[in-house]
Amino acid sequence: MKHLFSLLLITSTALAMETNSTSFSLPGSAWQVATFAGQSPLADHPITFEFDTEGNIAGHASCNRFGGSCQIEGDKIKVGRLRSTRRACEPDVMEQEYKFLALLGAAATWSLDGDKLVLTTPDGEIRAERQSGSAD
Repeated sequence: MKHLFSLLLITSTALAMETNSTSFSLPGSAWQVATFAGQSPLADHPITFEFDTEGNIAGHASCNRFGGSCQIEGDKIKVGRLRSTRRACEPDVMEQEYKFLALLGAAATWSLDGDKLVLTTPDGEIRAERQSGSAD
């Protein structure tokens, strides 16, 4: 009986984990980038983004605000042409911004790794932590 209870507990936990990961929806969520292409954002220049419920993505890419369309179907993601404001910042901040936006624009799939969002591209991945508010 003890083994049966343990088996039921393990099975129900696995089903709950599977249900949570497949029922999660990106629209309406906001994120702060933890790493992109294996590097962390500069300490004083965080990168944030959010998905609205109308098929758009927007955020702050270190120096400038950005936005564009975003199609999500299952675990596939396609980010449309991104537009951004045109402020100039220090060269290292601008380099970070260019790298992030290029990587984001190439995102092909998304998944959850625990509580982190993982956007995968041909050139690496973006890992982000959930935020409770907007992307700013």
